[in-house]
Amino acid sequence: MFSDTDLYAEKLAQAQQELKEGELWLIATRENLEHPEPALSLLSGAHLTWDTFFLLSRHKATAIAGRFDAPSIEAPWQVQIYDEDYTALLRSEVAAHSPQRILLDYSPNNPMMDGLSHGMYLKLKAALPEAEFGSAAEFLGGLRSAKTPAEQARIKAAVEMAEAHLEELSAHLHLGWSELQAMEYLHERLREEGLEPAWGWNGCPNISFGRMPSHAGATEKRLEPGMLIHTDYGVRMRGYCSDLQRVYYWPRPGEGVPEEVTRAFPVVRRAIDRAAEQLRPGVKGYEVDAVARATITDAGYPEYKYATGHNLGRATHDGGTLLGPRWPRYGQSPEGRVREDEVYTLELGVMLEGLGYVGLEEDVVVRPNGAEWLSRRQEAVYCLEP
Repeated sequence: MFSDTDLYAEKLAQAQQELKEGELWLIATRENLEHPEPALSLLSGAHLTWDTFFLLSRHKATAIAGRFDAPSIEAPWQVQIYDEDYTALLRSEVAAHSPQRILLDYSPNNPMMDGLSHGMYLKLKAALPEAEFGSAAEFLGGLRSAKTPAEQARIKAAVEMAEAHLEELSAHLHLGWSELQAMEYLHERLREEGLEPAWGWNGCPNISFGRMPSHAGATEKRLEPGMLIHTDYGVRMRGYCSDLQRVYYWPRPGEGVPEEVTRAFPVVRRAIDRAAEQLRPGVKGYEVDAVARATITDAGYPEYKYATGHNLGRATHDGGTLLGPRWPRYGQSPEGRVREDEVYTLELGVMLEGLGYVGLEEDVVVRPNGAEWLSRRQEAVYCLEP
């Protein structure tokens, strides 16, 4: 099992390999428990109160921290300590890296690469008035998205845990339960394991009985015969997330799975298959989305109004290339290219009026020749018995 120290060391080495000669990546943060800097979590678990700066180039890793924050910064960072003022120290350390360009964490397209606050930016401008700043978004997109072996192992473990929890839910679900009761059942499993949901206690799992899911989460709606049961669930385990969707059906007495459901499910599964076949290094995000989207619409179902997949890692939506359509709301994210060792979700579905939502989501990692499944595929709609 990879330790946190191993994981941070892997990621730091990857970052130095990705940086170009003459580039200096500068992370500026403070009070990071209240205002987390997404990029810093890749490299360090330090808890910081005072203004703190991490400077990384291809050959050097330096941190500038207040005296009482410094002990929380792990090796191999070379830590420089300040008390009254960091300005002279920051200027000296930047000069020691001899940068041609300083990369900062800001991005209009991706919140995982937009960790620099405006206040800290103003402080950097004041301390380094002659510096040439640029966005770290392109570099950071690759760093965050391409998962190291340690990261992949943690995501796989989170996938397996979520699968186990969903199997338990399907075995214990009862008629008359509300969506909120089903949600609480999974929350109990998380608490027993000392884990957290992948995207917040109020929205994960997202469980819907006989209706279209929404980001509003579970409701008081109760399970009745003839309803589809849709779950969207993930686990955050040792800092990394899983994200899965499964669909079940509760039959009426003497009934099997309705024909509308058995017709829709293979289309949904086939669309995910085609996305997985397209998902390989060098392909653009919108190209993966297009083949999945066409599979749904060619079968006569309405176009779904969301992306086919997203990066998965420390966050459920982990930045980088989006497997989505070229809609204005997504900015440049679908234009990005898929890279080896990225981990993606593949998710889509169709709504059947009067029955509910037939939706699936699988987790995959990109290998040189295509996608490798991290999750166990759902082969058919699970018919739950009383």
